Amino acid sequence: MRQTRRDIFAFGAAAIAALASPARLHAAAPDSTEWLRRRLSEVARAGGALRLPAGVLRIRPIAIEAEVTLLGAAAGTVLQAIEPGPLLRAANVPALTLENLRFEGSGARFADPKQGLVALADIPKLAIHGCAIRRSGGRGIDLLRCGGRFAQNIVEDVRDAGYFSLDGLGIDIDNNKVRRCGDNGVQVWTTSAGRYEGSRVRNNEISDIRNLSGGDGAYGNGVSIWGSGFVRVEKNVIRRCAYTAVRNNAGHDVEVVGNDCSGFGERAMYAEFGAKRASFRDNKIDDAGAGIALANAERGTDIGFVIGNRITGLHETHPDDEFGPIMSWLTGIEAESNVEIAGNTVVGGWMGVRCGGYRQNIRVEGNRLVDNDYGVTFQIGEGVGPAVIARNTIIGAKKAAIAAIAGQDILPGDVARPGAAAKYPRLRIEANELG
Repeated sequence: MRQTRRDIFAFGAAAIAALASPARLHAAAPDSTEWLRRRLSEVARAGGALRLPAGVLRIRPIAIEAEVTLLGAAAGTVLQAIEPGPLLRAANVPALTLENLRFEGSGARFADPKQGLVALADIPKLAIHGCAIRRSGGRGIDLLRCGGRFAQNIVEDVRDAGYFSLDGLGIDIDNNKVRRCGDNGVQVWTTSAGRYEGSRVRNNEISDIRNLSGGDGAYGNGVSIWGSGFVRVEKNVIRRCAYTAVRNNAGHDVEVVGNDCSGFGERAMYAEFGAKRASFRDNKIDDAGAGIALANAERGTDIGFVIGNRITGLHETHPDDEFGPIMSWLTGIEAESNVEIAGNTVVGGWMGVRCGGYRQNIRVEGNRLVDNDYGVTFQIGEGVGPAVIARNTIIGAKKAAIAAIAGQDILPGDVARPGAAAKYPRLRIEANELG
């Protein structure tokens, strides 16, 4: 009787021993590509799922052309690449499930390093659980217009990005380990700024992200977002990235919440180059060149919330020639246009909070700023807008609790002193506690 789609397409013990024993395959048929292609064709016709045997199957690139469920053995199934390039491809299928499989690349660099060891496109119902993707000479997994779930996987030792998605349909990227990547950890991109994407990057461990391709920030980030709308980056542990923990370029309504971050060559978190309505809440940041910035208002970055973050351990770093005073190293929080900065703690560093650029409508309220050179600084000059600095606790400021900046020069004097703010009519300073 024909199996239903819910049945498992599996071979009996004798068939596995005769046809699919990993030891036999490795000894008698090192290249298992055709064997696997036949099995995939059979399961596509039967409408079930294919259980692979334990052990190593050495294969050339495989293309999946129908909806299938591919399951590894509990003892471990390794699909090992014989040559560089994508190991598994699938496109234009309604659903694909991959579980408990280890995809092992050759380690050799791909001709196109932007390809993934696993490359999937146009799959609205994708489920990848309990898999490992290792030793890719390009990306780990490369997704185009896919939706679904990528959870409890390991991606490590890849040349480019560990996880890359373009124009996703909303993917739950949950509880993965992404580590030792050459350029970026997790990338969630869209082809146009503000396009709804809806992915959730949560509960992941992302670590040891390098910057092999160079540049001034496109590479070397734990989580990189470009253009994507309504992405949530939540409760991740992010460690040791060449540049940042989370970089939001031109993303709209991106929330960065409750992440534990340490060890960054540049600023830990950015919303920049046209980011809209960015939110940074309840993140813990330590050991970085600077903390959080909502920058490039002249390029359209506008509206943001920086609330309840804790920033410690800032230290001077120079990952590129421009990162220095002009980039506000050792600054806890920097914002330019329509931003609320409230309830944060910044310990140490050059500036606790900087109201920078041609500041417009910035509110700095209820923050605890401890042992900074300057507690709060604000830009002055033609074109600046209103700002409020109120009810902050500023303790141990070494040079000034509140100071004005003209260009790149910090002006002498402490604007926190009674009456000192009167010459700045668009600035309101009130009820700050100094110590």
